[in-house]
Amino acid sequence: RVENRYKGIRSPHKMKSAVSGCVRECSEAQSKDFGMIATENGYNLYVGGNGGSNPVHAELFATDIDEDTVIKYLDRYIMYYILTAERLERTAVWQQKLPGGKMGGGPIEHLKEVIIEDSLGIVDELDKRMQYLVDTYHDEWAEVVKDPALRAQFKQFANTDQIIKKDDMIEFIDMRGQVRPADWPKDGQPQTNWKAPSLDIFANSQKSWVQVGTTADFVANVGTPILYGDSQLAVFNTVHGEWYCTQNMCPHKQAFVLSQGLTGSSAEHGQKPYVACPLHKKQFDLKSGEGLNDDE
Repeated sequence: RVENRYKGIRSPHKMKSAVSGCVRECSEAQSKDFGMIATENGYNLYVGGNGGSNPVHAELFATDIDEDTVIKYLDRYIMYYILTAERLERTAVWQQKLPGGKMGGGPIEHLKEVIIEDSLGIVDELDKRMQYLVDTYHDEWAEVVKDPALRAQFKQFANTDQIIKKDDMIEFIDMRGQVRPADWPKDGQPQTNWKAPSLDIFANSQKSWVQVGTTADFVANVGTPILYGDSQLAVFNTVHGEWYCTQNMCPHKQAFVLSQGLTGSSAEHGQKPYVACPLHKKQFDLKSGEGLNDDE
């Protein structure tokens, strides 16, 4: 019931949940964004946990509540998170930044006041917004499979039907009779931390315009890969109306993935437009190519 209700919902970051049938908690419900543990009288509801490299234990939100109440509280919790969290912020981090309750007790008491007691007068709005998401759910990938125009957006390169096979871009090794990608070389070894030549090759090169598509082929605020000769390039159409073209290869580990990275700008880097590599989150200035969050 929980899985079907919240499938397809876009949130600031990924969400994980679990349901355990008893206090032994084999599904580790207390290390998830939200988790339910069955009791003799219903369910205990936990929120704001996660595993990973910085694990956070979820906090007990309500005890011995029935299934309908679990869904009602989760609807409000998830929608409150969607509306107020920062981009790419997990529930655990978001929850810890919330104010404390009116009588103390930390952020979990604030959540109880908002979600159960309606201290902000917004539960009706939260309920309506979540119900709208549930009612309008559709399988977006099924639509892509059926629609040739949508499928065209997922070509390997926007300007050609040519395909470069993964074997030509990724080194594979054999392990116990199975093939897997080779481990990343450590920083400082060959094929890491690529740097552009000291000479300004672009300034000394002959330049001409090359048609690679229409503006409609390049979705705003994401990268789009193109192929020019044997070179993979990434074109970025930013929401500010600025266009950039870079190599598609990330200098860090020399993987051809920059077109899949997140773009943005931040006060930390003087509002410079940047792309963040999807593999290791290295950020590069789209104007100069400078690495913004790593001395290497």
